[in-house]
Amino acid sequence: MEEPKTNDMVGAANGQGTEATLLDEGRSVAFYRRGVLVSSCGMLGVFWGFQAAQGLQTSLNATLGYINLACVYGTFTLVSLVAPPAIEFLESRTGLRPVMFVCGLAYASNVASNVYTKVWAFPIGTSVLVGVAAPLLFTCQNDYVGRCAYHAAGRLSTGESINEEQRLSTMTARFTSLFFSIFQFAGMLGCVSGSLLMLAFAGKSWMKDILFFVLGGMSILGSVGFLFIPAVGSTSMQRESASVKDTLALAFGDSRMTLFIPLIFTNGMALAFMFGDFPADAVCPTAGPSMTGFCIASFFGVNAAATAIWGRLVTKRIVQRRSAFMISGLFQLMFFMLVLFLKMPQNYEQHDSDWKKVQSPSWFSVLRIFLMIAVFAMGDAFWESGPPAALQNFLLGSPAVVPAMANTKMWQSLGFATQFVIGVILREYATVRVVLLIVLLIVSVLSVIVLDKRTSLQ
Repeated sequence: MEEPKTNDMVGAANGQGTEATLLDEGRSVAFYRRGVLVSSCGMLGVFWGFQAAQGLQTSLNATLGYINLACVYGTFTLVSLVAPPAIEFLESRTGLRPVMFVCGLAYASNVASNVYTKVWAFPIGTSVLVGVAAPLLFTCQNDYVGRCAYHAAGRLSTGESINEEQRLSTMTARFTSLFFSIFQFAGMLGCVSGSLLMLAFAGKSWMKDILFFVLGGMSILGSVGFLFIPAVGSTSMQRESASVKDTLALAFGDSRMTLFIPLIFTNGMALAFMFGDFPADAVCPTAGPSMTGFCIASFFGVNAAATAIWGRLVTKRIVQRRSAFMISGLFQLMFFMLVLFLKMPQNYEQHDSDWKKVQSPSWFSVLRIFLMIAVFAMGDAFWESGPPAALQNFLLGSPAVVPAMANTKMWQSLGFATQFVIGVILREYATVRVVLLIVLLIVSVLSVIVLDKRTSLQ
């Protein structure tokens, strides 16, 4: 099909200039951007509730919190192997919207299960349910964003200096950063609302009930939003049948995927440290449990802003992807070095599952916690959004794209599960946990350097 000649590709990719010429039933770049926005808002609602609950797990539910999170991400890892054929089967019969809706409800059930924790089987059971739903939901979402980027790139006119690969790179960076910048706000909104509820009803025996019912309600609203996303067709070669072996075959048979695995796995471990270890090791002892939600919210807020900034820098080609991976890795390394060498004041002490104030925290000690979180968030932002965008750029239009999206979440979730298990086993050895993450960060950066030497990340 002949490309339209009236639209400037770079201008459109940066949100400037006129919209692309309408093609294929009147769909334009704006149509696909709206699709990404609607699906992102659905994820915003679902994870408004879940990420807030996740951030409060280890501080409110102690050991059960670690077990719940390990169950989520352990199951997540295993089910990711069958996600591509499962999605192909379900999409052919119901479409993506009902699949994403039901998966969102699984998250809502897990949030609400935190109300009753005397019988561990109930919250653990819903954690396993989320582990089943999560790879389906994330693979659908990442695939949907990739489809929108692929079709949008085809509706942009080419200039002499802009080739097909550059158009696709521009749209994957633009749409992926759009999704992640909205998605990361979910955690900020959820944690702020959760913390405000905890402060408003502090000391009330039914505080946890209200907290998790409200958060669960937000997850339900987000699930309903999935029913309104516009339908978008698959890419040209994506209709080939997927199998269980495709996910692992891609992981170890394609160097572009293989060399991303250390980074994606380490990113999962680092995020699990932020959500599990850091609140228990630093936030609660220094600032108290009521500040946990605000700290996690600040992470998501900075992360959302940083994701948008990274996306614009890459889209405008001010910073190349390989440089963005290096710089963001250094931000994370700085955070873990601070955790390793800074001595945190013990203003609160934990007795059973409750934190008791020993002395009032100074404003500087609390500010230092927030600054450390901001440093980590600026680095994590690109390590979360960068790999899916790069892999979409490599593989969109081929049958390998859905297994690639399943791989990104599989290895990240394995990193999550690994770190939560380590958090239980090495609970008393904080230094060992941090040093391990520093080593993995260095290995991840070296792996990306090798990848760029073999296949330019641009």
